[in-house]
Formats: sequence, structure tokens, C-alpha cells
Amino acid sequence: MATSSLKKSFVINSKKEADAFVKMFADSLKNPPKPIKEVECGTISREQMTQIINARLGKKN
Repeated sequence: MATSSLKKSFVINSKKEADAFVKMFADSLKNPPKPIKEVECGTISREQMTQIINARLGKKN
């Protein structure tokens, strides 16, 4: 997973916005979301992975 897709930036312009952000952050630390108990995943063959990569790169097999 590309971490760049997770990067977000923002600007806080006032004390009111800063206070709201700090409150939201503090609340998230006190009441964190429950973790996902089960994640479904599968496997693909080497050939399937090659097809995916080649398709992404615009290559023909």
C-alpha cells in the first residue's frame, strides 16, 4: 500500500478550530475504534500477478 495516499494536510486558522481539533484528537485517544477482528484475504498465482502488473504497465503478454 502506498503511504502517500494516506498523507493529508490542512491549516488551522483560528483558536476555535484548534480547540475543536484538540478535543477531537483527545476523544479519539480516549475512545479508539474497535479493531477489525477478521480480514478476508486470498492469494493469486504468479501468472495472475504478472498479468496485473503488465496490464498496469500497458504491456501485452
